[in-house]
Amino acid sequence: MDDPLLNKLLALLPLRDLKSVTGRSSVVGFVQGAVVQEEGQEVTAIHFPLSGMFSLLVVLKDGRTAETSVVGREGMIGARAGLGQSHAGSLVRVVAQLPVQALKVSAKDFRILVADSSALAEMCLTNADVLLDQARITAACNSLHSVEKRCCRWLLHTADRAESDHFVLKQALLSEMLGVRRTSVTDVANGLQKRGAIAYSREKLQILDRRTLQGLSCECYSLLKRNGS
Repeated sequence: MDDPLLNKLLALLPLRDLKSVTGRSSVVGFVQGAVVQEEGQEVTAIHFPLSGMFSLLVVLKDGRTAETSVVGREGMIGARAGLGQSHAGSLVRVVAQLPVQALKVSAKDFRILVADSSALAEMCLTNADVLLDQARITAACNSLHSVEKRCCRWLLHTADRAESDHFVLKQALLSEMLGVRRTSVTDVANGLQKRGAIAYSREKLQILDRRTLQGLSCECYSLLKRNGS
Protein backbone atom coordinates (compact mmCIF):
# COMPACT_ATOMS: atom_id res chain seq x y z
CA MET A 1 0.00 0.00 0.00
CA ASP A 2 2.52 2.60 -1.17
CA ASP A 3 0.53 4.42 -3.87
CA PRO A 4 0.87 8.18 -3.15
CA LEU A 5 -2.56 8.75 -4.72
CA LEU A 6 -4.09 7.01 -1.70
CA ASN A 7 -3.50 10.30 0.11
CA LYS A 8 -6.29 12.63 -0.95
CA LEU A 9 -4.16 15.79 -0.74
CA LEU A 10 -1.45 14.34 -2.94
CA ALA A 11 -4.06 13.03 -5.37
CA LEU A 12 -5.21 16.63 -6.02
CA LEU A 13 -1.74 17.95 -6.88
CA PRO A 14 -0.66 18.74 -10.45
CA LEU A 15 1.48 15.91 -11.81
CA ARG A 16 4.65 18.04 -11.67
CA ASP A 17 4.22 18.70 -7.95
CA LEU A 18 3.23 15.12 -7.20
CA LYS A 19 6.40 13.86 -8.84
CA SER A 20 8.53 16.41 -6.97
CA VAL A 21 7.13 15.18 -3.63
CA THR A 22 7.36 11.46 -4.37
CA GLY A 23 10.87 11.92 -5.75
CA ARG A 24 12.08 13.03 -2.31
CA SER A 25 9.97 10.70 -0.20
CA SER A 26 9.96 7.24 1.30
CA VAL A 27 7.17 5.03 2.67
CA VAL A 28 7.27 4.41 6.41
CA GLY A 29 5.08 2.41 8.77
CA PHE A 30 4.00 2.99 12.38
CA VAL A 31 2.46 0.49 14.77
CA GLN A 32 -0.57 1.48 16.82
CA GLY A 33 0.49 3.70 19.72
CA ALA A 34 3.80 4.80 18.17
CA VAL A 35 4.78 8.39 18.92
CA VAL A 36 5.61 10.07 15.62
CA GLN A 37 6.30 13.57 16.93
CA GLU A 38 6.89 14.73 20.49
CA GLU A 39 5.54 18.05 21.67
CA GLY A 40 8.13 20.81 21.90
CA GLN A 41 10.51 19.16 19.45
CA GLU A 42 11.42 20.52 16.05
CA VAL A 43 9.41 19.07 13.18
CA THR A 44 11.92 17.28 10.97
CA ALA A 45 9.58 15.40 8.63
CA ILE A 46 6.24 15.70 6.86
CA HIS A 47 3.92 12.67 6.77
CA PHE A 48 1.13 11.99 4.28
CA PRO A 49 -0.94 9.03 5.56
CA LEU A 50 -1.73 6.35 2.99
CA SER A 51 -3.69 4.31 5.53
CA GLY A 52 -4.60 4.46 9.21
CA MET A 53 -4.90 7.51 11.44
CA PHE A 54 -2.76 9.92 13.43
CA SER A 55 -4.01 11.65 16.58
CA LEU A 56 -2.77 15.11 17.61
CA LEU A 57 -2.61 15.52 21.39
CA VAL A 58 -2.14 18.51 23.65
CA VAL A 59 0.01 17.43 26.61
CA LEU A 60 -0.31 19.25 29.95
CA LYS A 61 2.43 19.65 32.55
CA ASP A 62 0.95 16.92 34.74
CA GLY A 63 1.04 14.46 31.84
CA ARG A 64 -2.66 14.53 31.04
CA THR A 65 -3.54 14.65 27.37
CA ALA A 66 -6.47 15.57 25.16
CA GLU A 67 -6.92 14.94 21.47
CA THR A 68 -7.47 18.04 19.34
CA SER A 69 -7.45 16.58 15.83
CA VAL A 70 -7.14 13.37 13.85
CA VAL A 71 -5.56 12.95 10.44
CA GLY A 72 -6.03 10.13 7.97
CA ARG A 73 -5.70 9.82 4.22
CA GLU A 74 -7.43 13.17 3.78
CA GLY A 75 -4.57 15.16 5.30
CA MET A 76 -0.95 15.55 6.31
CA ILE A 77 1.17 16.00 9.43
CA GLY A 78 3.77 18.76 9.72
CA ALA A 79 2.38 21.32 7.26
CA ARG A 80 3.74 24.22 9.34
CA ALA A 81 7.26 23.02 8.63
CA GLY A 82 6.58 23.34 4.92
CA LEU A 83 5.85 27.00 5.51
CA GLY A 84 9.13 27.50 7.37
CA GLN A 85 7.72 27.20 10.90
CA SER A 86 9.46 24.04 12.14
CA HIS A 87 12.09 25.55 14.45
CA ALA A 88 9.56 26.72 17.03
CA GLY A 89 8.80 23.11 17.94
CA SER A 90 5.62 21.13 17.63
CA LEU A 91 2.69 22.29 19.77
CA VAL A 92 1.27 18.76 19.91
CA ARG A 93 2.28 15.14 20.30
CA VAL A 94 1.46 13.01 17.24
CA VAL A 95 0.52 9.38 17.86
CA ALA A 96 -0.44 6.60 15.45
CA GLN A 97 -3.91 5.82 16.76
CA LEU A 98 -4.34 3.13 14.11
CA PRO A 99 -1.47 1.34 12.33
CA VAL A 100 -0.25 3.83 9.72
CA GLN A 101 1.58 3.72 6.42
CA ALA A 102 2.68 7.15 5.29
CA LEU A 103 4.75 8.95 2.71
CA LYS A 104 7.58 10.72 4.54
CA VAL A 105 9.46 13.79 3.29
CA SER A 106 12.15 15.60 5.26
CA ALA A 107 11.10 19.07 6.40
CA LYS A 108 14.19 20.54 4.76
CA ASP A 109 13.37 19.03 1.37
CA PHE A 110 9.69 19.88 1.68
CA ARG A 111 10.39 23.56 2.39
CA ILE A 112 12.40 23.72 -0.82
CA LEU A 113 9.54 22.17 -2.77
CA VAL A 114 6.92 24.46 -1.24
CA ALA A 115 8.99 27.56 -1.99
CA ASP A 116 8.91 26.58 -5.66
CA SER A 117 5.23 25.61 -5.90
CA SER A 118 2.10 27.67 -5.28
CA ALA A 119 0.04 24.44 -5.34
CA LEU A 120 2.05 22.93 -2.48
CA ALA A 121 1.92 26.17 -0.49
CA GLU A 122 -1.86 26.30 -0.94
CA MET A 123 -2.11 22.65 0.13
CA CYS A 124 -0.28 23.43 3.38
CA LEU A 125 -2.51 26.41 4.13
CA THR A 126 -5.69 24.48 3.37
CA ASN A 127 -4.62 21.60 5.61
CA ALA A 128 -3.78 24.04 8.41
CA ASP A 129 -7.25 25.59 8.14
CA VAL A 130 -8.93 22.17 8.31
CA LEU A 131 -6.95 21.22 11.43
CA LEU A 132 -7.71 24.56 13.07
CA ASP A 133 -11.45 24.16 12.46
CA GLN A 134 -11.27 20.59 13.72
CA ALA A 135 -9.49 21.71 16.89
CA ARG A 136 -12.16 24.37 17.51
CA ILE A 137 -15.01 21.89 17.14
CA THR A 138 -13.22 19.30 19.28
CA ALA A 139 -12.56 21.88 22.01
CA ALA A 140 -16.26 22.72 22.15
CA CYS A 141 -17.14 19.01 22.14
CA ASN A 142 -14.74 18.24 25.00
CA SER A 143 -16.22 21.08 27.06
CA LEU A 144 -19.93 20.56 26.42
CA HIS A 145 -20.61 16.91 25.66
CA SER A 146 -20.63 13.78 27.79
CA VAL A 147 -17.93 11.14 27.66
CA GLU A 148 -20.38 8.75 25.97
CA LYS A 149 -21.22 11.19 23.17
CA ARG A 150 -17.55 12.02 22.63
CA CYS A 151 -16.61 8.34 22.61
CA CYS A 152 -19.27 7.56 20.00
CA ARG A 153 -18.00 10.42 17.84
CA TRP A 154 -14.46 9.14 18.17
CA LEU A 155 -15.42 5.57 17.25
CA LEU A 156 -17.25 6.76 14.14
CA HIS A 157 -14.30 8.87 13.00
CA THR A 158 -11.93 5.98 13.64
CA ALA A 159 -14.07 3.60 11.61
CA ASP A 160 -14.14 6.13 8.77
CA ARG A 161 -10.36 6.28 8.68
CA ALA A 162 -9.90 2.55 9.19
CA GLU A 163 -12.41 2.15 6.34
CA SER A 164 -13.81 -0.73 8.31
CA ASP A 165 -16.20 -1.35 11.19
CA HIS A 166 -13.58 -3.71 12.69
CA PHE A 167 -10.43 -2.32 14.29
CA VAL A 168 -8.10 -2.82 17.25
CA LEU A 169 -8.79 -0.42 20.11
CA LYS A 170 -6.72 -0.24 23.29
CA GLN A 171 -8.58 1.30 26.22
CA ALA A 172 -5.43 3.05 27.44
CA LEU A 173 -5.08 4.87 24.14
CA LEU A 174 -8.75 5.78 23.97
CA SER A 175 -8.69 7.19 27.51
CA GLU A 176 -5.64 9.22 26.50
CA MET A 177 -7.44 10.56 23.41
CA LEU A 178 -10.55 11.54 25.37
CA GLY A 179 -8.65 12.81 28.41
CA VAL A 180 -10.63 10.61 30.84
CA ARG A 181 -9.92 7.69 33.17
CA ARG A 182 -9.87 4.16 31.80
CA THR A 183 -12.77 3.27 34.10
CA SER A 184 -14.88 5.87 32.29
CA VAL A 185 -14.01 4.28 28.95
CA THR A 186 -14.90 0.84 30.34
CA ASP A 187 -18.28 2.08 31.55
CA VAL A 188 -19.08 3.66 28.18
CA ALA A 189 -17.99 0.58 26.23
CA ASN A 190 -20.12 -1.67 28.43
CA GLY A 191 -23.12 0.61 27.92
CA LEU A 192 -22.68 0.64 24.14
CA GLN A 193 -22.44 -3.15 24.09
CA LYS A 194 -25.68 -3.48 26.08
CA ARG A 195 -27.40 -1.27 23.49
CA GLY A 196 -26.09 -3.50 20.71
CA ALA A 197 -24.10 -0.69 19.10
CA ILE A 198 -20.69 -2.38 19.40
CA ALA A 199 -18.96 -5.61 20.32
CA TYR A 200 -15.70 -5.23 22.21
CA SER A 201 -13.44 -8.00 23.44
CA ARG A 202 -9.68 -8.36 23.89
CA GLU A 203 -9.00 -4.96 22.31
CA LYS A 204 -10.95 -5.87 19.17
CA LEU A 205 -13.89 -3.59 18.46
CA GLN A 206 -16.68 -4.06 15.95
CA ILE A 207 -19.41 -1.54 15.20
CA LEU A 208 -22.60 -3.60 14.99
CA ASP A 209 -25.17 -0.83 14.58
CA ARG A 210 -23.79 2.34 13.05
CA ARG A 211 -27.18 4.10 13.12
CA THR A 212 -27.49 3.59 16.87
CA LEU A 213 -23.91 4.79 17.39
CA GLN A 214 -24.58 7.94 15.36
CA GLY A 215 -27.76 8.53 17.35
CA LEU A 216 -25.80 8.36 20.59
CA SER A 217 -23.02 10.59 19.25
CA CYS A 218 -23.11 14.37 19.41
CA GLU A 219 -23.61 16.64 16.40
CA CYS A 220 -19.84 17.20 16.26
CA TYR A 221 -19.43 14.04 14.18
CA SER A 222 -21.50 15.55 11.37
CA LEU A 223 -19.84 18.95 11.79
CA LEU A 224 -16.38 17.43 11.46
CA LYS A 225 -17.45 15.38 8.44
CA ARG A 226 -18.67 18.53 6.70
CA ASN A 227 -15.39 20.18 7.61
CA GLY A 228 -13.56 17.48 5.65
CA SER A 229 -12.15 15.84 8.76
